[in-house]
Amino acid sequence: MKENKQEHFIKNIKIKNFKCFKEFKAEGFGRVNLIGGKNNVGKTAFMEALELHIASTDVFALTFSLYRLVRRRQSSNRRDRYFELDFMYKDSSKMQLNVNTKKIVVEYYDELPDYIEDISDEQNLHLKYEPSLKLTVNNSEKVFSVNRIIDRPMITRRPPDDLRKEIQVNFISSTTTEEREIAILYGKLIDLNKEDFLDASLKLFDKNIIALKQKATERDVVLKLLLENQELPVLLSSLGEGINRYIAILSAIWASKDGFLFIDEIENGIHYSNYDKLWEIILKVSEDANCQLFISTHSKERIESYARVAKRLEDEEITMVMLARNPNNELKALVYDDKMFYSELEQDHEVRGW
Repeated sequence: MKENKQEHFIKNIKIKNFKCFKEFKAEGFGRVNLIGGKNNVGKTAFMEALELHIASTDVFALTFSLYRLVRRRQSSNRRDRYFELDFMYKDSSKMQLNVNTKKIVVEYYDELPDYIEDISDEQNLHLKYEPSLKLTVNNSEKVFSVNRIIDRPMITRRPPDDLRKEIQVNFISSTTTEEREIAILYGKLIDLNKEDFLDASLKLFDKNIIALKQKATERDVVLKLLLENQELPVLLSSLGEGINRYIAILSAIWASKDGFLFIDEIENGIHYSNYDKLWEIILKVSEDANCQLFISTHSKERIESYARVAKRLEDEEITMVMLARNPNNELKALVYDDKMFYSELEQDHEVRGW
């Protein structure tokens, strides 16, 4: 039964010319995958490659995925609206991602060559004389101007509903999550009738928390927490980063039901005494929600906690992904299943990168 439920899970990936990856491959992923490695070894870029691939169900969705990828790392508050396409490896002009049986290719052109079919259409002649991207998803391809993707991604174009199944994909960055994003995740919890789950889980981390509340204003949604011995709820922003982090992660697991969740540097804002509690929730709920997780860390304590809780729960669907550079400065991955992972820790081997 589990095998059928998890047919959509990522089993393998090949990356060519994406960010810090020139040639890279990894396979053998589980339901929950913890990614370790030294600083600046590509943990976040690895998850971004997976997210980009999953979210890009067609060439039009790919334009929005690229837009989101560029703007997440580059400040969205820039008034000059200057952004760079920084997802290619060094001076490469073509990148490729292969996940399971699906292929995505992105090719950059300063000026389009004559053999590109899109420029034969009079409506697209302008593309020949401006920087453009040729996007390919499996056997479908189309050319878009770079400016069109950065400023106005094609988020409204979708294949017929009977040819496309919505995939839930969420990415929790290493920084504090904006309240607007949390409100969207919490809204999905409401649709699934899982508000009680969040409230009960938060109480495990802080016994004074009773419930999360949302207040709609004319322009936004304000998040508040109802606390013990206080008549009125207080602003979420008035509490610490840890509560923000807990709410974002816990909401995102159910919001990613039957889909995928990426969490960057999970230890940020989380007190070490709560590591085991959070891992237990993540492991149990990800199974119930049929959600595949990829989580990065550089904390040895976080890795040890992950192994300790997974072993106690007898969860066989976890992996440890170790990223590092070989003597030729090439990025490589070792993917340990549960038994190999526990063995490495028992032998006191380094698990944050080799």
